[in-house]
Amino acid sequence: MSMDEVIKFLEFIGIRGYENKAYLTLLTLGEATASQIASKARIPLTRIYEVLESLVNKGLIEVQAGRPRVYRAIPPRIALTHYVRMYVNELLNSSKRIIDELSRFYRTAKEEKISIWISSSFSMSVERTKEMISNMKVDGFASINEELFAKLSSTIYSKLLKNGDSIFTLTITSELYDQRDLEPLLSLDNIDLRSFPTGVINVVEVDLSKAVVFGKAYTLFTTEWELIMIINESFYHGSWKTAQRIKRFNVKSKKRYKTTHHWLAVELISDGLKEGYNAKAYVKGFYVRSKEPIEVEGFVRRVNVSNFIRNFSLQLREGNEVVIGGLGASIEDIEARYIEVEFT
Repeated sequence: MSMDEVIKFLEFIGIRGYENKAYLTLLTLGEATASQIASKARIPLTRIYEVLESLVNKGLIEVQAGRPRVYRAIPPRIALTHYVRMYVNELLNSSKRIIDELSRFYRTAKEEKISIWISSSFSMSVERTKEMISNMKVDGFASINEELFAKLSSTIYSKLLKNGDSIFTLTITSELYDQRDLEPLLSLDNIDLRSFPTGVINVVEVDLSKAVVFGKAYTLFTTEWELIMIINESFYHGSWKTAQRIKRFNVKSKKRYKTTHHWLAVELISDGLKEGYNAKAYVKGFYVRSKEPIEVEGFVRRVNVSNFIRNFSLQLREGNEVVIGGLGASIEDIEARYIEVEFT
């Protein structure tokens, strides 16, 4: 480690300016008086005693009584370890108090306003994305490369393990991933896994309401509805539909699954029907023609998927059938915004 790196580290942990110079000088001198330290470190005599007293209070040096006083550094392995521990604890306690105080003033933008935020910090964007996944209420999807997979997969696993009624689909846009890294996710019932080696964008979306797009030099965060719709359609048609499927949903009998993504519900229902289950669905959405809100419940009778159509037919308790479409539905009866599916 270079001296510049040492100095930067000491500054990072709060040993700055004259304290930095005095401490490093005393380490090289062994024992010295205040005037000797001031001369060697080029610190004004009017400041040296204040500086040395601060280092004593921080537990980095000690002083021998007498005239003149003699100072020496406590072994760094002992002193710095103790100081760093105390500094970090104090920093964490202070940050918690400050965060609690600032949180009282923090206000997010109203949902009806356009909300697009740009971040240039990759590491902070990853942490925000982890938080978004951890706070996912219903479901979500991700299309990510091997680097982001390594950083986000454990958060996805923990969330889906905890929330067994939520569903998620993950597409890895690379052929370089290690199959062993998939093992935790392969053990989950409520995830669909795919591989698409030529993915263009890295995106994570949850609850049909929040999305993150990772670019080369920036990260875009959004809750803007039209952009969410574009991201959904781009992901579905651009990679997910043609990606190689690694793992299907392992549906369980009498377990209710939730989703805000109609196309994901179609896939879930298809997996259950192929296993010989009956699928009962609760749908909340809007009539396509009148745009009036509607809630219906019934048994799925058929699933229709082609290049341009994806929907399912629901037989209601009254005996009539309605066709359930997704975002922007035009030929179906109902545009679904929230779906619950139970298999029997």
